[in-house]
Amino acid sequence: MKILAYILAVSITLSACRKTDKVYPDPYAGGRDPLGVTLSTDAPAPSEATVGTVITFKGKGLLPHKDSIHFNFNGEAGEIVAVDSTGIRVKVPVTASTGVTSVSIGDQVFIGPVFKVKANLDIDPAWKGVVGASSWVNDVYRFSDGRMLLIGDFLDYEHKGVVKPIGRIVLISKDGEIDRSLQSGRGSDGSLSSISTLPSGKLVVGGSFGSYDIHLAEMHNITVLNANGSIDSTVVNTFEGKDTVPAFNGGTDGNIYKVFVHENKITAVGSFSYYEQYVYGVSDYLHERDSLVVDSVPVRNLIRFFPDGSLDSTFNYNTTLHRSNNGPNGPISDAFMQDDGKLIIVGRFTHYNGDPAPYIARINTDGSLDAGFGGAGADNQIASIRYNATTQRFMLSGIFRKFDGVDHQGLVMLKPDGTVDPQLVSLPMAADVSYRLAQQLNNGLIVVSGYFNKYGNVHRSGFMVLNPDGSLVAGYNNTADFSGSLTRIFETTNSSGQTQTLITGIFSRFNRVEISNVVRLLFK
Repeated sequence: MKILAYILAVSITLSACRKTDKVYPDPYAGGRDPLGVTLSTDAPAPSEATVGTVITFKGKGLLPHKDSIHFNFNGEAGEIVAVDSTGIRVKVPVTASTGVTSVSIGDQVFIGPVFKVKANLDIDPAWKGVVGASSWVNDVYRFSDGRMLLIGDFLDYEHKGVVKPIGRIVLISKDGEIDRSLQSGRGSDGSLSSISTLPSGKLVVGGSFGSYDIHLAEMHNITVLNANGSIDSTVVNTFEGKDTVPAFNGGTDGNIYKVFVHENKITAVGSFSYYEQYVYGVSDYLHERDSLVVDSVPVRNLIRFFPDGSLDSTFNYNTTLHRSNNGPNGPISDAFMQDDGKLIIVGRFTHYNGDPAPYIARINTDGSLDAGFGGAGADNQIASIRYNATTQRFMLSGIFRKFDGVDHQGLVMLKPDGTVDPQLVSLPMAADVSYRLAQQLNNGLIVVSGYFNKYGNVHRSGFMVLNPDGSLVAGYNNTADFSGSLTRIFETTNSSGQTQTLITGIFSRFNRVEISNVVRLLFK
């Protein structure tokens, strides 16, 4: 009886709820009727071709909309040749680049397959690397026999780090195969940013590290290596006896971005405030062991060493105050050393030692400002400077809009005296565009990388090749969308005389081929 009463009560409650339930409008009502259109993601015929080629894409339901269809190759409009019940035929436009295709009808978009543009730039088929490095590759040093040292922040290369640890430095053949003859041991405990060579053949490396191989906490972001990758070491007298330590005894309290060698002296730029050097042979307060005293001198962002690591106090130094002069009033992002030892720095600074230096300055060999290089300078940050000895031109890139008082949209070419070469006219750049690296090759073409999706009105994403006048080069558009940042463009020539460029940085693919942080391109 109680069960029956309970069921009756529930039924009455549910009935009451149904009477009071509100009816809400369908949120999807009024939407557009489906067009009945599909664009197949099957590979087109052909799936790779040069500009001007007519490509056939499979699709259904396109014919009724043939007069309102727009077809795009990676964002660039193609010329529709024919539409029928089985698909669509489209001519590849001159501005096309490798990427996803699509059909748009009104405001509805239908995604198609990937189409690869066949052109004059692609991964060099002679390059043996198929995986790349596990993280940033920052710099390259090429030996006379063609082998190359790569340095950066990687702990693996071509998955070979499982066999033997790769500590941010690796030796490879000219075609990218690992060379196990390097005697780097454990390598570095921190990032390596820059590499140069002394007249003796020994190598200078700078970065953000304190240990290399078995030498733990014995360095200050810079050291000297033998040509085989081992530490250049020496024996010193300590409080406890003798010890083997790095021969280069000196460094900085912060990161070193670039190192240069001129007349057997080492110049470094970075983000630091002090020069540091170990003092050996001093005991701790218990007189039981060596205290490893660290001597320090105020030096800001720009420094010069002797080959043994001692400080060169003739370079931008105030001997009265026993510290460096102020140098730039902001970060240095890049630098280039001329053959005469003068150093050109760029970055986010406006003064050098108190004198105007808008984002660029040339420094004399004594560390003083060489006023006038670059005219009135830029109106905003310069990210990189690169020089080509064949064309005798500097390329600057960044987020500036003016250089020497004239419109220059993030890119400018300079003559050796620092005056602007007017032949390069870069197209207007959007507010969110940042060019991170631009380098002119020996053939005059200019490679640009950074954060951008368009150049002018043409879709280009992260990587492009320009003519010396700043226009896009025809036939070098098979790069797809490039995501990442380049640190180095290292130019060589193959046996056929074709231009090769080893590109390094942080990226995961090129022209939709998966390859990480280092690969060689071929300019046909």
